[in-house]
Amino acid sequence: MYTRRVEDPAARALRLVSAPALVVGAPRSGTTLVQRLLLADPRCVGGQESHFLATFGQALRDFDRKQSLPRPHGLACYWTRAALVAELRGLWSRTFVPVVERRPGAEVFVEKTPDHALWLDVAAELTPAARVVHVVRDARAVVASLLSASRAPWGRPWAPRSAEAAVTIWRRHMEAALASPLPVHLVRYEDIVDGAPGAVDGLFRFLGLAPEGRIGGGPPAPERSTDAFVSTGELRSLPSEPEGFARPAAEARDAWRRELGWWDERRVWRATADLMEPLGYGRAGKERAR
Repeated sequence: MYTRRVEDPAARALRLVSAPALVVGAPRSGTTLVQRLLLADPRCVGGQESHFLATFGQALRDFDRKQSLPRPHGLACYWTRAALVAELRGLWSRTFVPVVERRPGAEVFVEKTPDHALWLDVAAELTPAARVVHVVRDARAVVASLLSASRAPWGRPWAPRSAEAAVTIWRRHMEAALASPLPVHLVRYEDIVDGAPGAVDGLFRFLGLAPEGRIGGGPPAPERSTDAFVSTGELRSLPSEPEGFARPAAEARDAWRRELGWWDERRVWRATADLMEPLGYGRAGKERAR
């Protein structure tokens, strides 16, 4: 008689966190929207952005950098590189296994941190089975949103205050994600918002999930954005997103046309067109005021 084998819950959780879906992109590019879209489906599980790779990946990069210096110092005096990588992998597992265990039916672990676009080389070492969902958005929209965030209490500590600085952030994240050593699926924010044919289905297929089994018919509403977040640390009782952090997608879609001045819009285009045009973005922007 055939007996179906049931996977041990601990082994299942470890398997999922070892092959995460890393949602990355420039800040304010729509990574939160894509995260909501995935976590609205019970086959996905995840929590607030962790900044794990940016936090602990620095130790690995510092380890490598200091090995080339004339004077021996640093962690390489106490650790082998293989031992450090193994320790960081263990820390990754201990951090996220409790998250996966909170949703027994999940099939994909989703970790959304925009800045992880800059640390995909570290991700390839710690979680070589990871897949990357790279969310891209019109650079003019990202710049306008970053400038807006710089005026809000929740964005003031980190958001740039000039269009030039915002463009630098956009380019840095774009170029890093496009050079990823891991498999990448590129998702355009505008396609998700507009319901472009195949955009959402392609995302689910990339993660090994049948689109026809997807729950919900579109991007979740902002007020339900954190319903599916799993938090296990000291901040678990706090709201995941402050007031004004996420606007309704339809409202935010072309807000840059109202919020970005004509001169800044022109400068942003000139500084980003080499990356934007291959992704299908056109020049059409604001008309100069007469």
